[in-house]
Amino acid sequence: MTDGTIIESVKDAIAVGSSIVESAENEVVWLIPRPTLVYTCQYGLIEKFTMLIQKGVPVRGIADISHRYISTTRELMDIGEDVRHSDTYSGIFMVVRDNKESLSSMSVDAMNLSIDTPVVALWSDDPTFAAYLMSTFEMVWEQSVPAAQRIEELLKEGPPDI
Repeated sequence: MTDGTIIESVKDAIAVGSSIVESAENEVVWLIPRPTLVYTCQYGLIEKFTMLIQKGVPVRGIADISHRYISTTRELMDIGEDVRHSDTYSGIFMVVRDNKESLSSMSVDAMNLSIDTPVVALWSDDPTFAAYLMSTFEMVWEQSVPAAQRIEELLKEGPPDI
């Protein structure tokens, strides 16, 4: 990969994100919009996360967790991911591995995201850019709540009105 490759589709972003996850040795962090949670199950990322966690590589993630994504979030928690909830960002996604390589976008129409949605994301192996993304991730992480707490709140609320 050359530094600063532009990714233009959700399919390519999933492929690149998968590659980033596979090559992690020390840590993976992710911050994704709600619909992307489903893609973690559909495209084999849970298996890749499981393998990393079994090797002792910590995986932390943040998503805007709603009723619809409780099951997927629980799946991630069950394999040992440290997942948190935040609804304070809009359309940002990022995956960072080992403070070295990243995939990120600063604006995605998260509520209308599908596998065929065009996106513009930056795939980079610049450690300075990875450090910037990590500082953003850590800020959101500190302001977020544990996924288990969010799920408990959602279950107490009952199912959403349709």
